[in-house]
Order: sequence, then structure tokens, then C-alpha cells
Amino acid sequence: MNINAETLFKKGVESFRAKNFVEAEKIFLELKNFYPTNKDILKNLSICFFQNKKFEKCENTIKNMLDLGFKERKLIEYLLLVLKKQDNVKEILNLIHSEKENINPKYRLLEKFERPAISMDVNEIEDYRKKSLEKIDNELSEKSLNLDVDQQFLDPPLFYYSYDDKNNLELSKKLNLLFRNSYPDLNQKFSTSYKDNEKIKIGFVSEYFKNHTISKLFKGLILNLDNSIFDINIFYLDNGKEIDEEYLKHEKDGKLKKFKLPKLFKEKINFISGQNLDLVFYPDIGMSTQLFYLTFLRLAKYQITSWGHPETTGNPNIDYFLSSKLLEIDFDNAKDHYTEQLILMDHLPMYYFKPKIKKINDEELVSKNIYSCPQTLFKFHPDFDEVIYKILKNDKNAKIFLIKGKEISFTKKTFERLKKKVGIDIDKITFLDPMTTKEYINHCGRASVLLDPFYFGAGNSFHESMFYGTATVTMPTNFLRGKIVEGAYKQLEIIEPPIVKTVDEYVSSAIELANLNPKKMLEQKKYYEKCADKNLFENKKALQSFQDILIKVYKNNKS
Repeated sequence: MNINAETLFKKGVESFRAKNFVEAEKIFLELKNFYPTNKDILKNLSICFFQNKKFEKCENTIKNMLDLGFKERKLIEYLLLVLKKQDNVKEILNLIHSEKENINPKYRLLEKFERPAISMDVNEIEDYRKKSLEKIDNELSEKSLNLDVDQQFLDPPLFYYSYDDKNNLELSKKLNLLFRNSYPDLNQKFSTSYKDNEKIKIGFVSEYFKNHTISKLFKGLILNLDNSIFDINIFYLDNGKEIDEEYLKHEKDGKLKKFKLPKLFKEKINFISGQNLDLVFYPDIGMSTQLFYLTFLRLAKYQITSWGHPETTGNPNIDYFLSSKLLEIDFDNAKDHYTEQLILMDHLPMYYFKPKIKKINDEELVSKNIYSCPQTLFKFHPDFDEVIYKILKNDKNAKIFLIKGKEISFTKKTFERLKKKVGIDIDKITFLDPMTTKEYINHCGRASVLLDPFYFGAGNSFHESMFYGTATVTMPTNFLRGKIVEGAYKQLEIIEPPIVKTVDEYVSSAIELANLNPKKMLEQKKYYEKCADKNLFENKKALQSFQDILIKVYKNNKS
């Protein structure tokens, strides 16, 4: 490198360190023109591309480095990360297979269950599920891996499989066994001799005691438990975001205790098991990567999970799954969806606080032909594309709003799939930027009608939408995750809610609601809102039912 190039390189590094990746990218691109095989230039350039969300260019730069002979484990694993950002699972699996001797053994485990977040069609979904089951069975018959939880962790394996209309009971059991075989630390047993506590000592364990869906669903139940009966403890992760101030207030008032969990896995389990808990309650097994591994162990006498992630765990150390009679209508059939013992409340398992925001004017609530499905994009099963297509075909004035995905690739793939389905009508679909809670709720209020996706529908978002009473069309499917809006409507006691049985009924119901005259639309929204105020928000009967169930679990097992 000549003197001028060295000066330019130093300038690029300075921009890099200052996190001015746009400027750094320009500099390293210029340097690459003169030194196309320089490892440091290419490495820095790839990181700039990554930080600037130019993942395809990042991928090509890494592949260029590999072709040049810079075949290092870290570089291959970096490529895996970049492919993940693009949801390119096919190439991820090919790379793991071809480089299995040169990468972390944890990827051998990942290869058994990895699948796209956004599938392009139903056949792709079925193919990945079939192959995963085969791979898992083969792996279980081979020598176990010996992975370290802290150094070689993977995301919860069942997550994306929950967005199909399939019974995941057997899959969840096999994945549980696969992880136990792969991580020896998940098979620890504790010889804790439990002492009788003065109160029922319960620990709530979650990553999401902050401004998050999970906290919104469970906060009311936790904060309103009778602390003359319960010794209430919350265990959380320090992930850079403060827990909700209401938990802090309750701690200050002596109504609960909070504990920040240590960083290392063994420290976490020793800390929780040392608290002598009667009950551990996991609101959301399968949402948090770090806490997922805790759930394999028995850290209290009795362990309960619920609908924060509405799917069975397959884990014999989770004793109960808390659901609702409004969601599990056919109990004899529903219990076959869970490895846990299914326990049911009369109401939805939540005490949901009504949002505290200033209302928009009534005039903003009556726009026609505004269809919104404000859900995360991996909830959009390809079967739901038919609804979008038929709405656009039958309502020429329709405007459909979706929300951009967490990853650029999610939006890109969803757009491509929908464009293939709806053709030139794709211009009537708008992908909105992510919104604040206030913006989101107001958006739901301005919509003429909300669309509930198939198989894994709205949860928290439905309850927020009831702040304005905007109707959501729903088609309940076979499992809890596809019945939540239906259950909420039952609790609301709304007369003739838009619950349908077929795609054609779904489309006609949505179009009818989207085309109500302004007076009728406002009347309907006010009616739904009134029902929510009475039966959905801050439901004391639900709180009492939750408390009674916890007491029953404790007493029945104690006796």
C-alpha cells in the first residue's frame, strides 16, 4: 500500500470507529479498486455493508474473501449470519453441510430445524417440516453433541413452526430431546429440600418486563396478585432496556421483589433454584433465546407456562399450560395439543390495562376502504394471500396496510409473494414503517377494518385496537394460536362479531365492514369500545380466576 492509500485507509478506519459507516463504505470501496484482494479492506468493507443493511453486497464481499483463500471459521460463520438476515435458509443449509468441519458444532444442531421466516408457498413449508423431522430422527439415533449453553446457544427451535396449522406436539417433544442430548447442562437435577414458605412463593421469569407484548398481557395479573397470599418475585434480564416503571413502583411499595439474573447459565439456574420457589411461571417459553434454556430444568416445585407464546413446550419439566375455556373449546381434543397438563380459566388469562393515550377525533375513525393487517410479517401464511387477493379484486377502492418486517428480507419476500398473487394491484398495498404504541393504536383506530391472519392471529394488537373498537375479521383455526381473537370476542359479548368459517365469508365480511357509511361505522366502533370497557379491559373476574388457579395448583400438589 502506498502512502496515499495508507492515509486513506486510516481515514476509513477513523470513520468506521466513529460509526460513520456510510462514509467508511465510500472510502473502502475506493481502496478496493486499487487493492481488490486486500483482506483488511475487504473485511472492513463487508462490515460497512452489513451496518448499512446492504446484505447482498456484504454476502458477495465475504464470498469473494473465501474464494481468495481467506477460509476462516469466523468468516464462514459471518456469512451464515448475513444469509440469516436475508432469510436465505436454503443457502444456509448448503453452507453448513459443505463446511461442517470448519464451523462451530452448534450449526450441526441448527441444520436439523432451521426454516425460513417467510415462506414463498405452502409446498416450501411442508418440505422443510418433512425434512426437519427426518433430520431430527437421524440425529437422535447418532452420538450426542456436547455443546455449551453460554458459548453455543441457538434460538428456540420451534418458533417458526408455530405459524402453520399443524399439531406440533410430537415435533416439540423431539426438539426437546434433541436439545437435551446436545446440551448436557440441560439435564441437571437439583437436590433442593424445599421448606414451607409463609406465603405461596411465586417467581415470574421473562425477558419482557418492559414495553413489550408479553408484559402488556401479563403485567396486570402479576401486579394485582394478592400479596397477603403470594410472595411475588420477578426475574429479568439486563438487556439494555429498563423494565416497566410500574414493576419498580410495586417493588418500592414492598408488593414484589425483582431480581436481575446473572449473565452465565449456571449462575442463573443456581440463583433461581436458591430462592426456594413454590411456583415458577414462564409467561412466554420460546420467545427469549437466553431464558429458553432455563425452562429445561426444574427450578421450583411446580412450573407453569401460558399463552405468551401459544405453543406446547414438549418439556416434561413444565407441569401446566394455562389457557382459557374461551380458547380451548373442545377440551378433550385440545389437551392432545400439549405435553403439559392443560388448565383453563373462565376468562382470557390476562388483566389488560386500557391504553393511556389521547383519543383522536371521531372524524378520523370513519374513513372507508381502509384494510389493515398490522401484524409481524412471519404471521402471513401463504394461505392468507388469497384473502388479500380477493379483497383487492372485489373492492376496487381498497387500500391495504401492512407493517414492514423486522428484517428487510421479510418485507422484500412478502412483497414478492403478494405481487405474484395480486399482480398490478400490488400498488394498493402499503408497507408502513414500524410505529410507536400510540401511533400503532391510532392507526388501528383509523382503519375501517382489521384483518386477522390465519393460523397465528392477533393477541395484544387486538386488545389495543379495542381502544377505538375497530372490528377485526377472524377465521378461527385448529389451535390456540389461531383462536385468540375469537376468544376475545366471546369475552366481549359482542352480538354477531365478524367470526367466519371460509375465505369467501372472510372477504365478504371485511368488504362489508370497510364500506359502512360513516355514521354506521362510528356507531359500531363505539359499541365495540363500550363492550371492551365492560368486559375486556381490567377484568377483575379474570384476575380472581388466575389467582384461584395458582392457589389450586399449589394446594393440590402439596396435598
